[in-house]
Amino acid sequence: MYNLQQSINWANPYILYAPLTPGVAGEPAVSTATLIRDSLLSPPLTWPWNRKEDSSVSTVAGTQDYTVSLTDFGFLEKASLSDGAGNVYEIKDVYNNLPLSMTTTAISGSNGGRSRPTACAVLISTPGTSIKIRMMPVPEAVYTINLTYQVAPVNFTPNVITAAGNASAGNTSYTGTFTPALFVAGQAAMILEFVTHTVNNGTFTIVSCNATTLVVANAAGVSETNPAYAINASWYPIPDSYNDIYNWLFLSEALSVMDDPRSQLYRQRGIAAFLAKSSGLTEMQKNVFIQQWLNYNRETQAVTLQLQQAHQARSV
Repeated sequence: MYNLQQSINWANPYILYAPLTPGVAGEPAVSTATLIRDSLLSPPLTWPWNRKEDSSVSTVAGTQDYTVSLTDFGFLEKASLSDGAGNVYEIKDVYNNLPLSMTTTAISGSNGGRSRPTACAVLISTPGTSIKIRMMPVPEAVYTINLTYQVAPVNFTPNVITAAGNASAGNTSYTGTFTPALFVAGQAAMILEFVTHTVNNGTFTIVSCNATTLVVANAAGVSETNPAYAINASWYPIPDSYNDIYNWLFLSEALSVMDDPRSQLYRQRGIAAFLAKSSGLTEMQKNVFIQQWLNYNRETQAVTLQLQQAHQARSV
């Protein structure tokens, strides 16, 4: 599985080995990579490898709002309702940011003015926890709610390490404060900023992780205590076959920092790679991504020009 360190290694010759991680906790490479992953996994882009479904909640006759426990929710694509007879009804109107109003229905007929919902809105999203959805009209019966959603992008996130242990059976244990969901067994962790024993640093396959201990496949670890960082380094869930998109864009940003005019060339290559793999996306979705990166380039050029003009003005 392709990881951030491989992207850094690939970019290095193009930028004459200028450091990409000179700041604290792997910056600016970490935030640059996060920006790219966010742009690929955020609305309105939808991918089959980033899609999940949930049918854990059912309606209650007369109840309009429902809380669904989803720790990885990004945005809602589709919704439907299943009844007890096996019939499935698509909800035509699905909203992520536009709310539906709270409704109290007057009693009219046997169902009190209620009926099968035809609209669904994400009323409140609590990232990493749950979403609250609202149905319209108020359900008149019990239905299973079927949600199809895109998973939220996960940042490349530094987690603090306080110590490394001696390697044992080919693995090294690191003590610190970790978010276990970020460090999935089989993916990659990038360890940075050990000083005395640099063999503790590197990108390693994750063996296991809990809130206080990260175990990776590092057969050379040496006991050491000092502040360091572990970063979830895999580009997952983006497939390895998409590495041409994020590598070209990563390189373009590295060159942009150096005010290298080749930045625009490689940004265009990243966009071209995106278009080559965008089968199934709408023209609107494609245009949003293209304009995001082209506009970003123009904004970067404008800032660079302003800085150059400011330097020239001060030298007059």
